[in-house]
Amino acid sequence: MLAGCDDNNAAPLIPNVIVNDQLNLTNIQYNRLRQDNGYVYLNAGVRGIIVIRENANRYRAIERNCSYKPEDACGIVEVDASNLFLKDPCCGSQFDLTGQVTGGPATYPLRQYGTTLQGNFLYITN
Repeated sequence: MLAGCDDNNAAPLIPNVIVNDQLNLTNIQYNRLRQDNGYVYLNAGVRGIIVIRENANRYRAIERNCSYKPEDACGIVEVDASNLFLKDPCCGSQFDLTGQVTGGPATYPLRQYGTTLQGNFLYITN
């Protein structure tokens, strides 16, 4: 079992919601998670979750709700076309692949959910 990070320094205005998802990593829809820095979007969390594979044993689950003005409907973070960082096209904030702020008006990191890998199953919880 491997647990991921849970960042309590995320923007205080992002609502807390229950997250309890299970991904079967052998499922074709999660094929991108079979390579390092591969990612998928999930319909979970507040505005969605980005799951990123760091390596075969470590995954991150990051909330897509931008930490800058999280109440703005357009504040949804996505993976940049380069696959090297995360960005919010609405406000221009940028984050590294761990959810830490690297540019733009955001000052808080993105919320992270806990991850646990058990065999071929990845559990995402808070």
